[in-house]
Amino acid sequence: MTSANEWIDQYGYLAVLIGTAIEGDGIAVLAGIAARHGYLNLLFTIVATALGGALSDIGLYFVGRRYGDAIIRRFSKHRERIERARSLILRHERLWIIGLRFAYGFRIIGPIIIGSSGIPVRRFLLLNMLGTVLWAVTVVVLGYWVGDVLHRIFAGHPRLEIWLLVIAAWIALLAFAVHRFRRRRQI
Repeated sequence: MTSANEWIDQYGYLAVLIGTAIEGDGIAVLAGIAARHGYLNLLFTIVATALGGALSDIGLYFVGRRYGDAIIRRFSKHRERIERARSLILRHERLWIIGLRFAYGFRIIGPIIIGSSGIPVRRFLLLNMLGTVLWAVTVVVLGYWVGDVLHRIFAGHPRLEIWLLVIAAWIALLAFAVHRFRRRRQI
């Protein structure tokens, strides 16, 4: 590999899928920016983003089905909030499952609670796919729009634009790493 373009051609959609499964919004926005600049196809980027988000949610849902109650017991000081969330989910399960990807701060514990609540697998899968597609379209198109604005600002300076994208990706990864580190220290 001699250039970033070749790397993106070979691994771009896989990187988007894995990145959105692990991180989510930041990677999806960056992927939308990359699509605007012609590095990725917009439709394939949306599909990879939706699949990454869905795989993450589905994996956590099954963790919740198998180990949810044990996991929730480990967070005894948050028990009351978790039970309140479970009650809301059971009362409005369709809305919560579809809106799960939009509920920042609820993306990890949400599918675990949903899985431990006895909501049928088929219902979860259908509603979650609908929600992840809506989320992927929204966030990737937002990134595409941001990419369009950046393109207008930096017209005639393509190298500067690429460096800013690389820096933004590193900042997103660093922010994610710091967030994970702080979270582990609290547990």
